[in-house]
Amino acid sequence: MIRIPFPRLLAAGAAALMLLGAVSCSSNPATGGSNVVFGTKKGEVENSRRIHDQIVKFYGVYEDQAIQEYVNAVGQRVARHSDMPDMEWKFTVVDEGSINAFTTGGGYVYVHRGLLAYLNSESELAAVLGHELAHVTARHVARGQTRSVLTSLLALGAAIATGSGAVADMASIGAAAYTQGYGREAEMEADRVGMKYLIKAGYDPKAMGRVFAAFRAQESFEIAAARAEGREPRVYHGVFSSHPAPDDRALQAARGAAQVAADPEGGLVDNRNVYMQAIDGLAYGSSKAQGVVRDNRLYHADMNLTMAFPRGWVVENHRDRIIAFTKGQETIMQVTVAGVPERQSPREFLIERLKGAQLAGGEPVTINGMQGYSVLTRNGSPLDNGAGPVRWIAVYRGGSAFLFAGASKSARDGRPEADGLIRSVAETMRDLRTAEFALAEPYRLKIIRATDRTRLADYAGAIPADRYKKEELELINALYPNKKPPIGEYIKIVE
Repeated sequence: MIRIPFPRLLAAGAAALMLLGAVSCSSNPATGGSNVVFGTKKGEVENSRRIHDQIVKFYGVYEDQAIQEYVNAVGQRVARHSDMPDMEWKFTVVDEGSINAFTTGGGYVYVHRGLLAYLNSESELAAVLGHELAHVTARHVARGQTRSVLTSLLALGAAIATGSGAVADMASIGAAAYTQGYGREAEMEADRVGMKYLIKAGYDPKAMGRVFAAFRAQESFEIAAARAEGREPRVYHGVFSSHPAPDDRALQAARGAAQVAADPEGGLVDNRNVYMQAIDGLAYGSSKAQGVVRDNRLYHADMNLTMAFPRGWVVENHRDRIIAFTKGQETIMQVTVAGVPERQSPREFLIERLKGAQLAGGEPVTINGMQGYSVLTRNGSPLDNGAGPVRWIAVYRGGSAFLFAGASKSARDGRPEADGLIRSVAETMRDLRTAEFALAEPYRLKIIRATDRTRLADYAGAIPADRYKKEELELINALYPNKKPPIGEYIKIVE
């Protein structure tokens, strides 16, 4: 669930973007060429430092100090062998369950918590961090070859900050703040430079190929699942969306590995067991700070609340919102949270948020002692090109306003056909009971050693998903499709 007021993010981010200075031309130590860049290295560091606080507020830092220290230690080891070893590098694991990593330049590198679940050795983590380091040393961020990570964050903030934008964004099921890459050529360059750092740091360069193979497996699975469900596949998340095809990258990585003349003193390291032990207990899916969905009910300990969604619906709990929809996508709902302006009633809050929309049927509501207001917009539904009505409900809880929006493909008497269901979801919101706090604990990775009797299917039941549980276990263990766990090796299960 969202934890910050987006207007502040927008204002601070826009100010940071305006800090970019004049054009300069400099020799690039990472690539050997010369770059035309906007601003100086010092300016890039200052910009990234200013942006850092906003990114941390937006995503949240994953609250596991041991994980933070481990990722930072690996990053610092690779950074010492980069073309900017004297830069003050900062590596942060953000509390986001998707598969991604990114940099804003200036020595700041971010790893999504969800990516750690799909890596299987320290050398693979080092390969990811080396790639992001290369984006900084090659000045890809400063060269402005595509929109920056901040631009993507601002775009999402704008969508949520305005009522019409929030509804329009529901058309993209499970939408998230995708952070774009830097274009195919720059990504290939970052692979080459990152490979150099990886080898100089003493890590097995074959790890980069394994990372790309994991992306390829994820893509293959998504395409197969989309075909079975009759939908378009959602492939290449986040920073990987503009990367070259995994097959091309895996080939390049293999060639780079083959060019290693000799192992460094002490030999190349992979540190699989060290990595697996480090991520033992890592939150899987949603974290405690985001709330946990079990059997279509959200449990959020920090907010002391729970709410339920109809059985049979798909519920996606994202960092900044909940998206829930019927499997055929005939009905869709979105739940977000915003700060409550001082002395503004729920009615005033909702009307201001929906300014410019055609409103109908407004009425006050009381839900388990919480005051709110409900209204219909005559159009704006994302399911029929904006022609259909949308049900809006704002409920005040403490200093926050919970905003429910729902629409159906068909309408009846100017209301979404599932209007009753949409309203009933808001009506389930209440305080947690004492016995329910345990249900707000997240699913976590557990590391076990495989034996000749280990079958991933035996552990699939604990995966927090409606379908493809066994496949998900295979993916996080680099065993997709249908590979057996290697006897004696550590593997991941979920509990």
